[in-house]
Amino acid sequence: MNYDEVVDQIDSTVKFGCKPGLERTEKLLELLGNPHKKLRAIHVAGTNGKGSTAAMIASILSNAGYRTGMYISPHLFRNTERMTINGIEITEEDFAEYAMQVLSMVRLMGQKGLEEPTQFEMYTAMAFLYFERKKVDFAVVEVGLGGRFDATNVIEPLLSVITSISYDHKDVLGDTIEKIAYEKAGIIKEGSKAVMYPQPYPEASAVIEAVCREKNASLVVADIGSLTLKDYDLNGQTVDFKYRNYDIRGMKLPLIGDHQLYNAAVALTAIAELDEMGNRIEEEGIRKGIESVKWPCRMSIESIEPLILIDGAHNEDGIDSLHNALMKYFSSRKIIFVFGMLKDKDYTYAIRKLMPMAYHVIAAEPLNKRALSASAMAEAVKPYCSRVVAEPDIIKAIERAKNLYEKDCVICICGSLYLAGRAYEYLMEKTDT
Repeated sequence: MNYDEVVDQIDSTVKFGCKPGLERTEKLLELLGNPHKKLRAIHVAGTNGKGSTAAMIASILSNAGYRTGMYISPHLFRNTERMTINGIEITEEDFAEYAMQVLSMVRLMGQKGLEEPTQFEMYTAMAFLYFERKKVDFAVVEVGLGGRFDATNVIEPLLSVITSISYDHKDVLGDTIEKIAYEKAGIIKEGSKAVMYPQPYPEASAVIEAVCREKNASLVVADIGSLTLKDYDLNGQTVDFKYRNYDIRGMKLPLIGDHQLYNAAVALTAIAELDEMGNRIEEEGIRKGIESVKWPCRMSIESIEPLILIDGAHNEDGIDSLHNALMKYFSSRKIIFVFGMLKDKDYTYAIRKLMPMAYHVIAAEPLNKRALSASAMAEAVKPYCSRVVAEPDIIKAIERAKNLYEKDCVICICGSLYLAGRAYEYLMEKTDT
């Protein structure tokens, strides 16, 4: 089978949906020779910031001379984005090869009368097999959903990292911060070491601390004071980093928003812990890693003329971060929103927070069957902004926004990673032509 054929076959399992539990993944990996047990992993969980933090850790390790794999989910527009080594995506040929190995074991599980794994579990097994076969020095592994019962939680990591915890996926993870934090803290293993974002909710911190005590795990809270902001603009933020033996001045983080400073502090604390474990990471590797990190569609400037910002935030904490960044960077500009969300997300909160800032709103539909219709979104926005139109097609919505654009405007495409990913792909296609 070629790449497209194996993707179709794996994706056909989406009917299984979210099925918490590790048994299917463990059995599949056992049949594959337990590749995950040979990996030196850094496991990253959290509600917001886990992708950015994982990307920073992986970039630093790569630039420090280590062969570094990174596994993320979901992808924006290509399945190959899920698995990278030193920032380079798995090839379609390798993807097909490892997928076929996984699928053969899945068929064997079916023949034995065992419950077959889900789509995400198959991708996770593929990633671990790929990293093991390619002999990575480190594997930076982002949790898919939650932590405790996430397929990635079969690993025994060198380090567990927990980023900001807030409300999201309440139907799966629980309806209180304490319940959500408990699921995230499930990645912390007996006698291990963990690094934690300074949590916005004290209840989350209390739960994580309790889990660490129960499992005799040491916990390090990232020191936000280790980073000093020196300057910022649309190209990023210049910081000094002083922590333990490190003293790095004038380092440029090419990600905007105050929340990214917090994420960077978490990533850098994790790096310091790895260094203390005997994995030497020189200051030059840290500087190059931070300055070259890329994480599209997470409050990223994707065009200067017209000025276009793309952000995939879709929960309260993410929306708050986007609101704060818009106030910080674009308070003097008229904001044209291309806005769409999934109907099972708290779109009313996003509307209340963002839409009073709007000059124009074009309501669009993310490429997902759970999308709130553009017409319904437009009606919900009207009490906050009278200049609103419904345009379901994302591409047409972007072009309408560009037609409205003036020199004192910024176009903000936001509300969903499904919306953001397609917008990013379209803008990159336009750039290449």
